Amino acid sequence: SFLLFACPKSRAFSSIYASRAVSRISMFEVSRCSSFLHASSSNNAVGNSPSNKKSSSVTGDIYKVETGQKEDYPIVQLYTKEGCTLCDKVSDVLKSLREDHPHSLEAVDITDEDKTEIFAKYKWDIPVLHIDGKYWTKHKLDAEEAKTALTSATNGEFEKQRGEPNAAAQSKNA
Repeated sequence: SFLLFACPKSRAFSSIYASRAVSRISMFEVSRCSSFLHASSSNNAVGNSPSNKKSSSVTGDIYKVETGQKEDYPIVQLYTKEGCTLCDKVSDVLKSLREDHPHSLEAVDITDEDKTEIFAKYKWDIPVLHIDGKYWTKHKLDAEEAKTALTSATNGEFEKQRGEPNAAAQSKNA
């Protein structure tokens, strides 16, 4: 076991985690973020993992297609966690389109205790988006890309996209 400095707001987390050297933590890094966790030396040692989660879940409906509208509009799943600002930006893009391109938006918190497999896949890549359960995109989203995908899904033509992240498979191959 070792003490791992974990700060999601700085690059300190990844460089220290990769080196597994606690002695490399500088006072500057400590002052930038006061978040510490006790972790084993396994590859699964990550801050905010389901077993280390202390905050409330963000899983649930963000919004739904209004009652009485066509029932076969797409459902977008946003894989996220509490405090993910990139996820907020993606959500804002989708919210801006909901009137002209009706869809529902659901948040799936990858740090929920029952989401360990999803956490293992997506922990380095949120936000990750699915449409009707099919992988769509990760990291960012612009309005034009969203319009194209939502139109395709509404017409029943959306297909799973290439490039779905899988951190668990990458760590096994390393």
